[in-house]
Amino acid sequence: MYTSDENIIHLIDLLKYQKKISSTKDFCQEIEVLEQTVSKVKKGLNHFTVLHIETICKKYNVNANWIFGIQKNIFNPSKAATTKELT
Repeated sequence: MYTSDENIIHLIDLLKYQKKISSTKDFCQEIEVLEQTVSKVKKGLNHFTVLHIETICKKYNVNANWIFGIQKNIFNPSKAATTKELT
């Protein structure tokens, strides 16, 4: 399994623990993916797409660099500057 897939599976458990979602089904509905896809990812038969990762990052304020194993911070700082604010 890819690091990104493992981290997203871990994220689902973390979001449940934080009560941001109540189930994997909720997560799947939020990112518009079938539950079977997550099941296949867990088995190593499928992978989360770039579109899934983009949606996850936007909906849950997740640090994309964490998903790919580059940084340790799971979530982005809530007051981070955006590119629109810089222009």
